[in-house]
Amino acid sequence: MSVNNMKKYEQSICLHKDDFLVVQTKEIEFNKPIVFVTYPSPGIVGPIIARQMIESLGLKEIGFFKSSVLSPVTIFIDNVLKHPYLIYANEEGTLLLITIDYPIPHEAYLVVAEGIINFIEEHIDAQQIVCLDGIPVNLRPEKPVVITAAEKGIADELKKYSVELYDHGVVLGLSGAFMSEALLREIIGVTLMTPATQDFPDPEAAVILINVINDYYKLSIGTEPLLHEAAKIKEQLALVAEKQNTMPQQAPPPTRRMREGFI
Repeated sequence: MSVNNMKKYEQSICLHKDDFLVVQTKEIEFNKPIVFVTYPSPGIVGPIIARQMIESLGLKEIGFFKSSVLSPVTIFIDNVLKHPYLIYANEEGTLLLITIDYPIPHEAYLVVAEGIINFIEEHIDAQQIVCLDGIPVNLRPEKPVVITAAEKGIADELKKYSVELYDHGVVLGLSGAFMSEALLREIIGVTLMTPATQDFPDPEAAVILINVINDYYKLSIGTEPLLHEAAKIKEQLALVAEKQNTMPQQAPPPTRRMREGFI
């Protein structure tokens, strides 16, 4: 397939091009960056990693995206209003981070995936788009586990970094939308997933993913603050469990048969 035909093909597969807008508020020269995408997930793994990437790598906010299919919300942090869908980059233009801090409706998954990948291909010429996700579990395995869904070449490379490959499976949700769209484009799609507790924040799970990201993509995202947070959460959970164990056990309520005996 020629380059011209590929361009026509890419335009024709976009169903929602007119309903997605990227607003770039700061000009930056990109250098074939790796694009990371984070969003609400079990253990809020994605947002935790995003915060560490911004702080450790000195990423700067360069824009945001919007669409009529997204919830009309604004978030505020430390009493400062912010868009819930922000874009960050490093000064070298080698890394782009897209943060989604408010859940995206299911019906908008494809709109967002198409819109972001269109922006990346037309204006940035990125190499890969990497989704960071959590797998909901009640109890995380003691041994670190990272699972990938990626095209074969990348998947084989990630095996060298103790990343597990499954013979078959399904990538759901926003990760699935991004991977589905990436398969139709020249950009390489990668999803990295790790088991994470679904009932409370899981900084340890975030560290597991960060270690792989640091090794494979040659980054230096700090993990010490997250390990400290994880220790504090464990202490708090241990205190809660201890209080529950020391509370006097209440007798079960009488059954209907017992109550009838007293009538």
